Amino acid sequence: MRSIVTVFACTCLALSAQAQQQGPQAPAVTHAPPLTYVLKEVTTDFPKADQLEARVRTSTIQPGAVGEWHTHAIPVIVYVLEGTLSIEVKDRGTMQHKGGEAAMEPINTVLRAMNQGQAPVKLVIFQVSPPEVPFSHPAPQH
Repeated sequence: MRSIVTVFACTCLALSAQAQQQGPQAPAVTHAPPLTYVLKEVTTDFPKADQLEARVRTSTIQPGAVGEWHTHAIPVIVYVLEGTLSIEVKDRGTMQHKGGEAAMEPINTVLRAMNQGQAPVKLVIFQVSPPEVPFSHPAPQH
């Protein structure tokens, strides 16, 4: 038994001496990867109220479908899962957003969404609003 203890003690001393010769080991540091954003946009249009309702919904727009002209009183954020979403802003042109991209639809602006591609567009739509505020309003006809 004494020989086992002696061997163990010698091994510990040898390992300790070897570690001292190599110098102190730097502690393992793990860094969080830098944050990447799909959308980062500053606005003063987010609502301020005693109660706000978070709304998240999904939508699929079939090829060739064109939505109705409408407006939003509260910002809407659209994340494109698949396909290419076209957002036409009245009198300003059309913006394209591909899968993996996001857009914030401007408030009080007449716009419509459409799918000009050959495959369905799959979306996740986010909005934070007072509970009584509707998601959108039909645009007045000119």
